[in-house]
Amino acid sequence: MYVNYGDKHFFEHGRLVNTERSETEIQVIYCEPYPDLEDTYQFAELIIDITDSWIDFAAVCGYAGLDTAHPDPVRYALAAIDYYGPAEFGALDSIVSYDWLHVNRQAILDILRYRMIANDNLSFDVD
Repeated sequence: MYVNYGDKHFFEHGRLVNTERSETEIQVIYCEPYPDLEDTYQFAELIIDITDSWIDFAAVCGYAGLDTAHPDPVRYALAAIDYYGPAEFGALDSIVSYDWLHVNRQAILDILRYRMIANDNLSFDVD
């Protein structure tokens, strides 16, 4: 099941995290709107291996204000996405039939229809 870690309004800053995950690999559904394009989003399914050596642990923790002694794995993974960008975590390969950089709202809703998503503090409506 996916749980919301982003904005309440998914289409404003969507970050859904799969709770059925391994200790080190965090699966995230990522959605970010373009401020100057109507109904156009970056949308991708990402897998972040929080033990990857190429990720600068201290830089990501510092960027997000995370405790380096015991960072929350999900918050660390989300911070790594924001720090490096989704392309570094497989966005280019995530949804074969879509250009992840230009996905419209209806296409995203069609993809999410088949995911188990907790609706706590989450809305797919646009304000």
